[in-house]
Parts: sequence; structure tokens; C-alpha cells
Amino acid sequence: MFVCMPLPSSVLWKVYRAKTHFAELQTEVHRYFETNPGKVVREVGGNPDEYVGNFQPDGPVPGRVSIIMGDCIQNLRSSLDYLVWELVLAAKNTPERLNMFPICSTQEFFEQQLARHRLDGVAADAIEEIKSLQPYHHGNDFDKAVLWVIDDLCNINKHRRVLLTDLFGGPSDIELQSIGGELFGRVTRIKKNAKIGPYPIVDGPKGRGVQVDVDPKIAAIIAINEGTAQNVEITLFLAEMLKYVELTVLPRFERFFI
Repeated sequence: MFVCMPLPSSVLWKVYRAKTHFAELQTEVHRYFETNPGKVVREVGGNPDEYVGNFQPDGPVPGRVSIIMGDCIQNLRSSLDYLVWELVLAAKNTPERLNMFPICSTQEFFEQQLARHRLDGVAADAIEEIKSLQPYHHGNDFDKAVLWVIDDLCNINKHRRVLLTDLFGGPSDIELQSIGGELFGRVTRIKKNAKIGPYPIVDGPKGRGVQVDVDPKIAAIIAINEGTAQNVEITLFLAEMLKYVELTVLPRFERFFI
């Protein structure tokens, strides 16, 4: 159920709930693709000896997919706020309603959050750990930091609207990595409305007309369509979010609960 770590159960249950939503999302995506929700259509005109196509979805991605994704992200973000609450208790202090895990794009904003009592009652060493995880350490690329992406999408989902997704396809090798908390360093994304081809048209077997010599690396994905996460396949995206919080962020605070 969990990676074994000496953290409060409230924090771990929030991560577990996020993982439950993730598993539900994987099932929902699988069911959706079983319906064959799109097709490759040849472009009109062009070279008659070549095939150039575009992937066309049959309709919008079901709203249920975005709802589940939002629930996953929201629980993951909440686990960090729960962590701060428990850190205050671990320091033998009383948590207050203003306590939360700040996620900041600049050092100045982080200092403002401290002045707003976000980390009151948290041990000094734990505050330094939280500070070291801040997106502003990535400079102008702060919006690519995993914690920033989680916080940004959580705010959209919680306060504004359902997160946007798209279905599209094209030639691609999909790879996702997080290095030092920075996301999408080595991602090959499928671009929306990407052309498929050109592929040569060759003579087919007798009585079968013509055939297209097609590159087999053609994929269709449901991609998130928000901010720096745009065009990344949603299950790869969420898997990276979960992995970063569970295996990189939370273990740094284990020592405060021993």
C-alpha cells in the first residue's frame, strides 16, 4: 500500500487516496481507448504518391477522466499540507488554520508566506527542508518544478474549472523524467494536429489496390492541456507526480517523526 516510512498516517492516507484515483484513472483510460475514439484521416490534396494524414478524435474526452485526474492531484497536494500540520505537532506545538505547505516561485514570496504564519510551529530544520524544495530554486524554469505543477493544477481544479484534456495522435516516443524535481527534461511529446507522414504509397497484393508503408511508431494519447504539462500523456504525468512526492519529498521529513 505504502512505501514504508515513519510518517503520520494522515499524510500517508492522502497519498494512498491519490494512488487510488490514479488506478481508477488508468482503468478509465483503458476503457476509453477500447471504444476506438479516433482515427487517422488522409489530408486532401498533396502528392498522390504519398500519404499524409491527421489524427481526428470522434469527440471530446469524457469529463470523468478530468474529474478523476483532478481528484488525484488534489489529494496529492493535500498530503503536503497535512505534512505541515503533523510537523507542528511533532515539534510539540499547536497547529493553526494558517498552517500550510507553501509552494513559491520566488524567494520573496516564500518569505511572505512565512510572514503569513504558514510554517509557524514547524521546527527550524524542517522549514529549511521545505525551503530547499521550493520551485524558485529553478530560476526562470520554476513553472517546470514538480511541486509548482501540482499546486497550479490543484488550484485550477479546486477553484476554477475541470482540468482540460485532449485526445490526439501522431508519431512519437514518449519519455518522462524528473531530475532534481524539474519535470519534462527529456519528454518527446505528441503535438496536437501533428501531421502523420508523409509515407510512400506502394502497390499492394493483386486485387488489394495500394498500400501505405507506415512507420509503426504512431500513438494516440489523452494529454493534459494545461501550462507546462501541456501535451504530456496523463497517466505518465500523474505517475511522475506521485513518484516525486512519495519517494523524494516525504522521505526528507521522516527524521522529524522518529
